[in-house]
Amino acid sequence: MTRTAITVRRTIAAALGFGWSVARSTLSRVFRLLTDLYRAIDSGAAVEIVYVKEDGTESTRIVEPAELSVASTGAITVRGFDRLRGEDRTFRVDRIVSHRLVEVG
Repeated sequence: MTRTAITVRRTIAAALGFGWSVARSTLSRVFRLLTDLYRAIDSGAAVEIVYVKEDGTESTRIVEPAELSVASTGAITVRGFDRLRGEDRTFRVDRIVSHRLVEVG
């Protein structure tokens, strides 16, 4: 198993340990998203995300991820440079509805 896959599994296990729940049908999508986020961190790539804020507002962002972590609530978050805002921001992974890797440039 690759280092990325092991890291993704550990992140998911940590979130589940905090009581994070996810439908089994969603787990595959979350696994792919976390894998791509870890790959972007390792390679310095950016990720375009479609993100839904707490109020239901949807926006598209290009983020240069720097770190994934599990909050005390069990939510998995990604912190990185948000090109739209021009600053570091933190996004909850469960609010990312789609993503794609993009080249930094």
